[in-house]
Amino acid sequence: KIGNDYHLNKKQWVAYWIIAEHFVHSFIEKRDDPPPAPIMLMTGPGGTGKTHVVKAVRAVMEYYGYDHIIRFLAPTGSAAALIDGITVHKGLGIKIKS
Repeated sequence: KIGNDYHLNKKQWVAYWIIAEHFVHSFIEKRDDPPPAPIMLMTGPGGTGKTHVVKAVRAVMEYYGYDHIIRFLAPTGSAAALIDGITVHKGLGIKIKS
């Protein structure tokens, strides 16, 4: 339902489905043999809908009360702010020297 509410295009649906399906199998259905956690890198020029996909994924996890278990990382502070996430270097614990 949430994916439909966000009116995702075909490519956005693929990314959304990979993440949402893993989440539901692992945390909602609590399968004994969940697949390994996906690590996904979404790239593309501005305006391709990366932030839109992230917001749809976050909405699914919020719906089930699990939004606290995922980290959304972005390469810059401004990109991180758009997705209510953190920068890659902060998320990975990489110190930046001035």
